[in-house]
Amino acid sequence: MAIPRLLKITFLGSVMSSGMAMVQARRQTGAYGPGINCTAHWLYGDKAAHMNQLGTRAALVGLATNTAATLFWSWLYDRALGSQPRLMRRLVVTAALGPVAYMVDYKATPKRFTPGWELVMAPRRMPLVYLSMVIGMAVGARRRGADAGTTRS
Repeated sequence: MAIPRLLKITFLGSVMSSGMAMVQARRQTGAYGPGINCTAHWLYGDKAAHMNQLGTRAALVGLATNTAATLFWSWLYDRALGSQPRLMRRLVVTAALGPVAYMVDYKATPKRFTPGWELVMAPRRMPLVYLSMVIGMAVGARRRGADAGTTRS
C-alpha cells in the first residue's frame, strides 16, 4: 500500500463529501455550517447540528471526524481494489463503497458516532454525500498511466 495514494484517496473523498454535506445543509437549513458541524455531535451532542457558523471548534472537530472516517473507508477501499485492479473489479468495488459505508455508518454504528447528517438534512439528501465521497475516492485511486493503458518512461 502506498501512503501517498491512500492520502490522495482520503483527501479527495473528504473534500468532496464535506463540500456536498455543506451544500445539502445549505439547501435544507439556509447555512453551510450545519453540514460540517453536525459531524461533531459525538463530542458536542445534537446541538452541534444547529451551529450555523463554520469557524467554530465544532467545524474543526467535524472536519477532522469526517476526514478520519474517510481515511478508514479509503484504507478499506484501497485494500479491496488491490494493487492492479482490472476495470470490472474497480467498478464493483467502487459501486459497493457508498452503500456499504452508509449501512455501516447508520445501521451498525451507535447513534452517537454516526456522521450526524440526518440531524440537518432529509434522508433523501444523504446519498449525495456518500456519492460525492465515492467519486472523490475513485478519482484519488486512479493511477496515472495504468488507467489510461499507457506506461510512463
